[in-house]
Amino acid sequence: MMIRWVKHWLDKLATISEKRVEEYGARYVAFGVFSAVNYLIPMYMWSEWHANDISVYTVRIVAIVLSFILSVSDSWDDSLKKYRPLFWHFTVMFCLPFLVTFMLLFEGVTLYWIVNINIAVLFGVILLDFASFIAVYSVGVILGVLVSYLLGHISNVELPNYLVYPYFYMMVFVLGILIIFARDLSKKYNIRLKAMRMLAASMAHEIRTPLSTISMILHGLDLNDIPEEKRLKQLAKRDKALREVNCVFNTIDTTLTKLAFNGNKYLDHEELSAEDCIRKAIDEYPFFQEDRSLVHVKIVKDFHFFASRDLFIHVIFNLIQNALYQIKAERKGQIYITVDKIKKRAFISVKDTASGIKPEDIDDIFKPFFTLKNEGTGVGLYFCKSTLRSMDANIYCQSVYRKYAEFIIRFDKSW
Repeated sequence: MMIRWVKHWLDKLATISEKRVEEYGARYVAFGVFSAVNYLIPMYMWSEWHANDISVYTVRIVAIVLSFILSVSDSWDDSLKKYRPLFWHFTVMFCLPFLVTFMLLFEGVTLYWIVNINIAVLFGVILLDFASFIAVYSVGVILGVLVSYLLGHISNVELPNYLVYPYFYMMVFVLGILIIFARDLSKKYNIRLKAMRMLAASMAHEIRTPLSTISMILHGLDLNDIPEEKRLKQLAKRDKALREVNCVFNTIDTTLTKLAFNGNKYLDHEELSAEDCIRKAIDEYPFFQEDRSLVHVKIVKDFHFFASRDLFIHVIFNLIQNALYQIKAERKGQIYITVDKIKKRAFISVKDTASGIKPEDIDDIFKPFFTLKNEGTGVGLYFCKSTLRSMDANIYCQSVYRKYAEFIIRFDKSW
């Protein structure tokens, strides 16, 4: 019972962390490597200065271990990757506010540690968004004070008079940067998102009007007076034109759904079959010419899940569209879609063997407005991740640059 309770709250915290990370992006590997090296290189100083106190040595070793684990997080198992944003926030909390607070209380207030405090705060401003910064640094400082108190390290806290002015000046300066620039970035993001929604709605209205007229004309065509042979050919052309019009309507709806989606749970969820959804998506996707032959579907083991059918199919559309774009850009590659369930792990994989994704871009591809396409909007994969989260699912990317890119949709609840 206790284990289930812990897992429940761990999953909730992981979801909150993931939402925050999507807003600003996390440099898992870069910070992990930097932090591990930063705490590892001066090892000889710690052993010399704090040879008689194992607690200082221990917290720094823990910081190195956490940073190293974060630096190799790209190779984590898929079942663990949903906890990576939470582990990121914990590692930043331990390595920056917690460790600096602990050392300040251990060694006393000196100019050296005042500078370190401000560096840690500036680091937080760079690495986190405003909400994450407040949460992570509040928890880090509180834990630092608590652990120091339990170990009896708070007796040396006293701010010398000659450090009062530089201490408060530096803190006000750093907090000013945090408040001004963090709010400015958030404001720019909201303005950009609102502008894109308005532009998309306006364009959709302008395009839908003539398309509706064309659709009505096509439906109203009277082909009864035409000879049978020609009539069949004209009917085929009319049906093809109607399919193309419907594809454009579908593209408009998909784009608007991406921009308007806010991540809330939808009320039209129903029980779905993974195989049926993939088959339907393949049948309805507007392939051009020989594109359909590039897609290979493999159903190893079907499973069921609870979701919105239309939204889920739009997710598959988006992954197919991205894969086809890369294949055409590289002029090579195939698309492999796999449905499987191994024990309790149900997943759908969409893999293309075109160009793959550069390692430095992996952490950014699900961020809003980040795109690797010249004409892309950067909302497609963000839409996929947000949509899937509302369905108790998630999506991850595995890639080897110049070989393949694989997007794995994993379902937390399936049967």
